[in-house]
Amino acid sequence: MGKGVEIFGGLFVFTFCVLLIPQMLSFAIGYKAVNELTSTMVEVIEVHEGLTEQARQQIEQLKTRYPEVTVETQRTTLDQRAVYQVTGRLHVRIDLIGLDTELKASKTTKRVIY
Repeated sequence: MGKGVEIFGGLFVFTFCVLLIPQMLSFAIGYKAVNELTSTMVEVIEVHEGLTEQARQQIEQLKTRYPEVTVETQRTTLDQRAVYQVTGRLHVRIDLIGLDTELKASKTTKRVIY
């Protein structure tokens, strides 16, 4: 009887780990996508010195690579200068344990844009 319980427990733990580990990798893959998108958007905004029409076109092309990521761009104006903050969000769900969470990455332009 004890050996049967031990085998069942080992099988249960092995199956749980085999099913859980790939779903946990979705956190790493999801955060990489969010972080890459927000970083690239901040670079585009800095290169174009603001959200110009060209910058908007490039950002739309970037968004097509990661359609599941939602992005918000916020502009803060100080006198005649502007600083942009880009925030990306992605919802990740691990079905095995019923965990639904949001991954978020936020980047701000490093220099003030005139």
